[in-house]
Amino acid sequence: MSVAVPGSRPGVAAPRGAVLVVAAGCGALTARPLLIGVGGAGPAPVLTTLFLTLLALSLLWPPASAPAPRRAPGASAAPLAGRAAVLAVGVGAFLVGRVLVAGSPAAPTATAFLVGLNTLAAVAEEAFFRRLVYGALLAGGPGLALAGSALLFAAVHVTVYGLWVLPLDFAAGLVLGWQRQATGSWAVPAVTHVVANLLVVL
Repeated sequence: MSVAVPGSRPGVAAPRGAVLVVAAGCGALTARPLLIGVGGAGPAPVLTTLFLTLLALSLLWPPASAPAPRRAPGASAAPLAGRAAVLAVGVGAFLVGRVLVAGSPAAPTATAFLVGLNTLAAVAEEAFFRRLVYGALLAGGPGLALAGSALLFAAVHVTVYGLWVLPLDFAAGLVLGWQRQATGSWAVPAVTHVVANLLVVL
């Protein structure tokens, strides 16, 4: 017997369905190194298809709702100034991380392609992890949603970058998850993730 996620459309977002979608998405992201070699098409079309599919699925999945926090009458969930401050803190954290963990810049001829693909990857991953996964875990409380989405975010990057990235990406996932909690939206972490990816390739 499955019970619908609170606030979702009946029969659409049952927990079992969410578990299957989260598992499939994490599996596909983990399998990126294997998928790139499929069909001999090269990484660009495979990764583009993967991220577009992940983005579409994440946006089409009914959003989960949590109990609304008590606010003064007429107060909005997260004022624009508050969202800007949360964005600035997140981007600042990634800037500090970039300075501390310097990598090699992209080759000039590959920059345009890498910028586009990394932007798509950031938005798709945030829609998946901070909208779909976070929302699926929210029934267990905000702490589980934050830690669980951060842990899965870190785990899917191990096959691409190696085990050393696990603590770094877990910390990044916590920052992005905190932004999701603080603003009530996955849009701010998506912008932060785009900036973080661009800091690596530019």
